Amino acid sequence: MGKLMIDDIKLKAPGEQVEEMLIDRFGSIKNFAREIGMHPRTIRQYLKEKRVGSDGFRVKLTNIFDKGISEIIIPEEEQLKEMVENIYDNIREYKDEEDMEVLKAVKKLCIENELNLQSLKMQRNIAMAYFYRNDVDKAIGFMESTINRINIREYLIKWKSELGLMYFYQCKYTKSKELFDEVEELLTKVTKMDDKTLFLHYYRCGILKNNTGHHYSAQKLFEKALEYGNTSVEIGRSVMNIGISFKKQKKYKKAIEYLNKALCVFEDDSNKSTILNNLAELYKSLGEYDKALYYIKLALNHIDEEDFATRFIYYETYAQILMGKGEFKEAVDKLIELINKAEDKFIYRKFIIEGINTIIECGKRSNDKDMLKNIEEVILKVINKINGGCKIQWPLKE
Repeated sequence: MGKLMIDDIKLKAPGEQVEEMLIDRFGSIKNFAREIGMHPRTIRQYLKEKRVGSDGFRVKLTNIFDKGISEIIIPEEEQLKEMVENIYDNIREYKDEEDMEVLKAVKKLCIENELNLQSLKMQRNIAMAYFYRNDVDKAIGFMESTINRINIREYLIKWKSELGLMYFYQCKYTKSKELFDEVEELLTKVTKMDDKTLFLHYYRCGILKNNTGHHYSAQKLFEKALEYGNTSVEIGRSVMNIGISFKKQKKYKKAIEYLNKALCVFEDDSNKSTILNNLAELYKSLGEYDKALYYIKLALNHIDEEDFATRFIYYETYAQILMGKGEFKEAVDKLIELINKAEDKFIYRKFIIEGINTIIECGKRSNDKDMLKNIEEVILKVINKINGGCKIQWPLKE
């Protein structure tokens, strides 16, 4: 089942399910009736019944479709659970305004059918949909409300981990760590957990450690995540982040080795571009700006023109490289252009502020008064749209 649309959010009666299958196979009720030697009127009457016809008719259905009756006629409760699981597993696809109506409609059906766990899963889905749309405050509100109403450890582990991720993107690292620690404690109380959840837990903990200066610990966590990675993306991202941890420890030779290993794992341009951006950052750290420029331009060529969020992050790297080469004006102009556009795009606050701090650093190092004035105007405009959380190096002049 693909992504659900609003027209898909309805529970099908038994006869409706059977009729759809019959028409799909035979083209019409009349053709089916001819096939089994029954009058079409009798079949239509059967399709109106809750049990869908006689025992003999149901046997004919199972023989024709080579399926058990429970595979042909799915109870409403099971239909609803299937909708919920589809959305749960594919929540990243539900990012448009009309998608939110789909999520709310399914949640309403769950409540009406008194499916408590399914309604909580839908509330989690709504929280994650807001998160992926960068409405993180609302996402946190929905997720905290969901967690407060669940006592099943499996879901507490999954959802507290996701809540920790949300706080991480608000740069509330202490709160994020508290939640990850709670997940770690919960993991000691369950006999088994699926590989996907374990991978995400250790991977997210590693990201947090790298962002708070604990790079060796981060490296070990990514190695742990690698043990549970089952897809090329999970394996590639673990290997890539081990490389990033080595880079932050200034072990550049090992960093390059692991980043190149990850480059061989990934097949798609999007993930390759992430590694190329990291190689650009690495060579920037080494002061090899021409090589850094080569890799950042490759990274930019590997992403979709419409992927504004990733382009924003890469242009921050680009600006820092230009700054290293002393080309301050071009670096600042590009980042200011992107920050102005970011108001209408889903860009996490963390990345906007990192971009602002890069601009501030450019302004300080250039000592260009006109540039400083322009930068100050941009920052004052953007800062009004950001509600705390991350540290901005302000004011410009100390």
